[in-house]
Amino acid sequence: MIQEHIHSAFCVSRVIAVEQSSVANAINDALDALQCQLPGIQALALDKLTCKLTLAYDTAVVSFSAILAQLMQAGIYPVDTRWFRLKSAWYDYTDQNAAEQAHAKPKGCCNRAPGV
Repeated sequence: MIQEHIHSAFCVSRVIAVEQSSVANAINDALDALQCQLPGIQALALDKLTCKLTLAYDTAVVSFSAILAQLMQAGIYPVDTRWFRLKSAWYDYTDQNAAEQAHAKPKGCCNRAPGV
């Protein structure tokens, strides 16, 4: 189940549509194994009626493309549409920016004037 409140500033929740054939397989074991394999994944939930997979993860630790690669390796394939490819590219872009922000030194501070 997806957590209602995620405490990290770099955690996101994404929803992707998966192929019907992926849902028909024994998917719960694959999702549990995936959650244990990749650090930073907080939750994975599959709605079998709508074939929607909801992921919650920390972008400072793991990226959307890494999760997607592991899903495909486990036999869970997203519905490959033009809209999904656009969303996937956007998720990769925002995850990369968040990871850079998380690991930046020194951390940005919005309540101080620059150069102080």
